[in-house]
Amino acid sequence: MNVSSTWLSMDGIEKIFVMGGQLIVTQAPSELITVLGSCVSVCLWDKKTKTGGMNHYLLPASSKENDQANNGLAATKMLIQRMVEKMSSLKNIEARIFGGGNRFFSNNFLTVGQQNVDAARKVLSDHGIPVVFQDTGGEVGRKICFDTRTGSVIVQIIDSPSA
Repeated sequence: MNVSSTWLSMDGIEKIFVMGGQLIVTQAPSELITVLGSCVSVCLWDKKTKTGGMNHYLLPASSKENDQANNGLAATKMLIQRMVEKMSSLKNIEARIFGGGNRFFSNNFLTVGQQNVDAARKVLSDHGIPVVFQDTGGEVGRKICFDTRTGSVIVQIIDSPSA
């Protein structure tokens, strides 16, 4: 999938912004960045090869064949597949899950955020990939910065001011 925006930081590290419906896997030292509300991003990191990947999807599942990148089940399977294509072994991959907020409906009227998280957890479990960190749910948005050199993630909470 095409990535919408890349740039080099002052220290020469490529920064890549991942939009909704996109995923990227890279072996180059990079920082993968996205902003989430009810959407979810799964960050995969191969601790041996230092390969990292991130997806950003909008819905837990979709019956539309051409909407796989926005479908949590398919997008997470595709992310794992791309990691393996880059010579990652499932036994060396660990996962981090972010997003799944319920910003506008705190009364459980709309639970798409939690369904998005559940979709990621199911696919990761089916592939035997451990979730080593998760920052999901709540009524806030998040900016995610994933460093593929170390596997570390910085999470910045995005909260709207009270009206």
